Amino acid sequence: MVHESEQCETLQITPQCYDNSRTFDFFASGIDGSNGQQTRERTPSPTSPISNEQAPLLSTNFESINPQSNSSSTPDSNSFSESHGNKSPSHLSSLLNTSASISLSFSIILILLITMIMSGLIFDSFINYQRDTKGCEVTYMNPKYIKMVGFDSEQTIFAEKYGLYLYREVGRDSSDRPTGIPTLFIPGNAGSYKQVRSIASASANLYYDGRSEWDDSVRGLDFFTVDFNEEFSALHGNSLLEQAEYLNDAIRYILSLYPAARGDHPEPSSVIIIAHSMGGIVARTLFTMPNYEPGSINTIITMATPHLLPPAPLDWQISNIYTNINKYWRKSYSNGKASSAPLSDVTLISIAGGNLDTIICSDTANINSLVPASHGFTVFTTSIPNVWTSMDHQCILWCKQLVNVIAKTMLNIVDVRRAGQTKPRAERMKIFRKALLTGLEDQLETERDRWESFGVLDLEEKPHVYLHMEQRLVLKTSHISNKVYLMPIPPPAPLSNLTTFSLLTDHHLGKSSRLLVLLCGVRPNKLRDVHDATVEKPTFLSAPRLSCYNASHKASLMPASTKYDRVPSSTRTFSFLKLNVQELGDYQYVAIMNKEGVGLDGFLLAEFIDESKTITQIDTSMKDLLFYGIHVSGLPMTDSIMSTLHIPIIDNSLLTYKMFVNRPGCDDDHFFATFIRQSISSMHESKFLVNAQNVDINIHGQAPFVLPVSSPKLRKGLSLQFWIDPICSAPLSIDIRLDAYGSLGKIVMRFQSVLVAFPFMVVAMTLRIQLKEYQKGGPYMSFGQGLAQFVQRTLPKLLVFVSLLSIYQSISGASKTYSLADLFPVESTPGDVHKAIKEKASFNGKGADLQKYWDHYHYVQSVLIFLFILLPFNVPALMVWSRNLAVHWYAPFSSDHSILAIAPVIFYVEIMNSGKMLPRTSGR
Repeated sequence: MVHESEQCETLQITPQCYDNSRTFDFFASGIDGSNGQQTRERTPSPTSPISNEQAPLLSTNFESINPQSNSSSTPDSNSFSESHGNKSPSHLSSLLNTSASISLSFSIILILLITMIMSGLIFDSFINYQRDTKGCEVTYMNPKYIKMVGFDSEQTIFAEKYGLYLYREVGRDSSDRPTGIPTLFIPGNAGSYKQVRSIASASANLYYDGRSEWDDSVRGLDFFTVDFNEEFSALHGNSLLEQAEYLNDAIRYILSLYPAARGDHPEPSSVIIIAHSMGGIVARTLFTMPNYEPGSINTIITMATPHLLPPAPLDWQISNIYTNINKYWRKSYSNGKASSAPLSDVTLISIAGGNLDTIICSDTANINSLVPASHGFTVFTTSIPNVWTSMDHQCILWCKQLVNVIAKTMLNIVDVRRAGQTKPRAERMKIFRKALLTGLEDQLETERDRWESFGVLDLEEKPHVYLHMEQRLVLKTSHISNKVYLMPIPPPAPLSNLTTFSLLTDHHLGKSSRLLVLLCGVRPNKLRDVHDATVEKPTFLSAPRLSCYNASHKASLMPASTKYDRVPSSTRTFSFLKLNVQELGDYQYVAIMNKEGVGLDGFLLAEFIDESKTITQIDTSMKDLLFYGIHVSGLPMTDSIMSTLHIPIIDNSLLTYKMFVNRPGCDDDHFFATFIRQSISSMHESKFLVNAQNVDINIHGQAPFVLPVSSPKLRKGLSLQFWIDPICSAPLSIDIRLDAYGSLGKIVMRFQSVLVAFPFMVVAMTLRIQLKEYQKGGPYMSFGQGLAQFVQRTLPKLLVFVSLLSIYQSISGASKTYSLADLFPVESTPGDVHKAIKEKASFNGKGADLQKYWDHYHYVQSVLIFLFILLPFNVPALMVWSRNLAVHWYAPFSSDHSILAIAPVIFYVEIMNSGKMLPRTSGR
């Protein structure tokens, strides 16, 4: 028995240790470590390795840092001239620069101290503040791994480097041969092939325990897993390409293991892929490889995969691979007929862990710019029903709540009767949306379901109660008896302003639940006009027989919220049903009944409301939000179960907030405690805040270094949906304020690449200063001297210029793009894709220019580095480089002028790294 614990496999990169004394001797003595000779001037004396003019300079340097030298005091300029004769201006300048750099050492030490303090505060904020609560349960399994020895060097050239295994759950899988649906697990960077065990075990248990529930199209999942010897695929592009080539060969071999004769079922022609972290990038790279077999993959589920940006862009080939595969995926949905496109039948689901994932920024898991909504989406684990918790990078593989949901979803999409081994794409997407999304998404446009027929409801045999048109139904404890409660459906607008039916209960609603919500209609000759507003209780000419359809399965599942709850739990749940009146035009009643006729404990609230009156938008400026916050009193604005508060200005993933919810006088007399759904429209990220009192607000959104995605269909900003017990009449008050200290830690997660980019820029500019002084005829200054000049002269200009440029970007409003999610609505058919692309371009205006610039960024960067080293003047190169850096650092947050404060913070964080390279300037 293997117990999956929270122990994570981590990658530690330890810097090499150097001998400090040897390093000091190198800089103090002036000896060149490469050949053992003393440092020479550009025009050395033919009789001495060190000229007479340079010796005093070295002596002065040494005396300045060594108080035990023979010189007791520093000579003034006159004595210096008398003792050493006339010196050239370049030598005097070098001496003055050396003295200036030594006198600046106190400033550098002060900067390093400030850096240490700032770094400590940032990491304390990052680790301890604005963090979601861990709520995952552990998994258990009995694994067995069977190596596929037949997949040898005759099948692939990487047979000796990698390995292929078949997972078997001991006690469940009786055969060591694959007999079900081929499924392939791809581990991530430095990942193990054994990481498949949790989800493979969960799928085996679900299949064999519920075998009677599955129809003839369902078979168990054969999980194959790959041993990459824990290779660092995130750091080496060539390794990623080799893994992709190996996997295409492995897929061809896996499909060959299934016999051609499988009864009435066809031979498998494709596999399902589930991938973790960088394994998701490898999975998407498979389609671009020469040995890819068309149609061999139709479903990909990625977990904590950075789809938009490489997590460690240290290898140019990694960046090039990202560019190529993203371009390929976009192009395959935009060129030619979708039915013949290579990805026309491929669905891609990206699952992100949220803010507990400190390895991969979940912002980069967003695929709405790569895949249309008809073929995939991004969802956070905090949104998934029966999960509702954030996860770290390794936990997402073994969290019991999540692997159970994924395993059940994968079993629901399979179809052994089809060669692709899965249901058609549209049906797969419908299953994915039902299982992984809340059902409350604003932009979720699903196909109208056919209501499941319930049959005839004879009101003559059933005790029933009629409600008024605008009357709310309130049931509690044992009042949910065998009665049928009939709520007349109002006519659509403009005949009525009641637009939405909503219901909340602590009972499960579904096709097999005891509590049913039915949509019922009667024959016209049996009913006087039920939509007559003057009729409070319809009078029937005879006892009606209602023809009803079950709508219970449309309910959304959400965590229960009582005064005892602190975090969302999957053990106790609420059900919320929301229906648009326009969808109910063919029916006259909503009937709520307990089909077993036995009293049920709990509560049920149902009502028809004018939804437009329940939505409140707070329009405020960023300045007012930062300095004064937001205060709302009197929620709900209208008498309703649910109210929505929309705040467009809260759209920045770098800033976090504190929200204080207060409702005095409602501590005891209520059905449930107030709970909140926090959501954004750009991605399917939702968080349920139960028993809401003092809560953290943090969001994911636009990934750093990626062009912003905008669309008229996407609602900008944060949405807060409040479920408020209507039994208590006391209003709800809300205060939202910036959490400045909690926001500080987001710099670490969002700007990891700057940890490499900024020191590189500092080193490049310091090298340029060294070469510039050497070109003037002086000695080649040390790195410490060049760094001192950079900090004193150039760095302030750089920070000011980049900050001003960020403000310009926010005013100009450039870098606006459309995503493929806008081009292809969910209900679009494959034949509509090419037409939609022709009617709407992916980019327009300034966004197109910026995208063109972005595509050529790597070439521009190389030219700028060259200019920094060789140009004799500082300002032109600085201006161009600053603009380049500004696009990287500030584009994701160009809408907020407050980002001006980030420039000095980044400097304080990064100067510590370069400060470690400061040599001691000395001589002998």
